[in-house]
Amino acid sequence: MTTATCRNCDSELAGEPRYCGLCGQKTTPQRLTMGQIAHDFVHVITHADHSIFGLVKALAYRPGHVAREYVEGRRKKHFGPIGFLMIAVAATSFMILVTGVKFFTPISDSGPAGFLQRHINVVILIQMPILAGWCALLFWTQRLHYAEHLVLSAYSSGFRILVLGLIATPILSLGHVNPADRVFAPAYYGLWLAYFSIAAAQFYRGRKSWIVVRAIVAGILAQAVTLGVIYEFIVAYAHFEGQ
Repeated sequence: MTTATCRNCDSELAGEPRYCGLCGQKTTPQRLTMGQIAHDFVHVITHADHSIFGLVKALAYRPGHVAREYVEGRRKKHFGPIGFLMIAVAATSFMILVTGVKFFTPISDSGPAGFLQRHINVVILIQMPILAGWCALLFWTQRLHYAEHLVLSAYSSGFRILVLGLIATPILSLGHVNPADRVFAPAYYGLWLAYFSIAAAQFYRGRKSWIVVRAIVAGILAQAVTLGVIYEFIVAYAHFEGQ
């Protein structure tokens, strides 16, 4: 009698199980077809476990709770923070490319502005680890690792980026509004600080009012440092161009 083995991990299969008890793969995998690939893609996007749509919905009203659950080990139910952030950045970069919205028009030198616009995905990503760093400093009494602060930053920043790409960018494009507009810019950053303060109040333990104050300070400092990095890049770009 031949003993069946899993095609993925080669472990022995007792009886006739539908899934391997060791790695979880189906015991009778079929040859790949385009239909199966399409099914797997839809499954990843919409399934209750790891659903991006479900994650976005949860991040809309309980971002700190989602991050806390992930940090505390309940990770199976949520799409990973870094994977979600990368998808959000890709979707936003694509939307900016399609609409042609210029986010660096205040920069007079077209050289640095063009470079930053072409690499806006990198610019968007810069602030996430900076925000986590300020959180690690301002919430050091929480005794969390930097990686755990990074989870909150990645989830909340990913949601912010998705709003920027799927809501704010089309509005800017259709309304012919400059991103540096004196109404749009303060409103956008004000909403971001309000959202992040709520996320922090849900994520961190302690007096909520004091957590909100520190979260707002962290958001402002992260934005300031990001602008500082962009400014230093412009100076360095101008210096090398002038040589």
